[in-house]
Amino acid sequence: MRVRNLDIGVERITRWQVSDEFHLPAEERAAPAFLPQPRHLDEILQRPSLDERLVDLLRPDAVDPDLLNPATLSRTRQEVAGLLGDAARAGHAAGGAFAAAVEILNADSRLDEEVRAALALLLRA
Repeated sequence: MRVRNLDIGVERITRWQVSDEFHLPAEERAAPAFLPQPRHLDEILQRPSLDERLVDLLRPDAVDPDLLNPATLSRTRQEVAGLLGDAARAGHAAGGAFAAAVEILNADSRLDEEVRAALALLLRA
């Protein structure tokens, strides 16, 4: 394949023709992509910080896509608030923490209701 000099000047660009375009041959397949393999020394030297490890431990590996549905998320929040409320009333040692969690979940449920009401007003307009 012949390669043309790229330094051709402005006056020669005006005479550039379609046949002057060079493309890669269509019948040839592309070369395999180079993906470097992680090395063991890199894993040792570039260990994640405590903050990164905590986030990885708290984040589930697989999230059920149905949980991202607003109705399912709201229903799950209400069910968890009920379970935590039962645990708070049962006299567990962490009853205060359970009650605080129930209050937070109930506040989120109230915000969900406000958002639904606002959306209904927007859709009515």
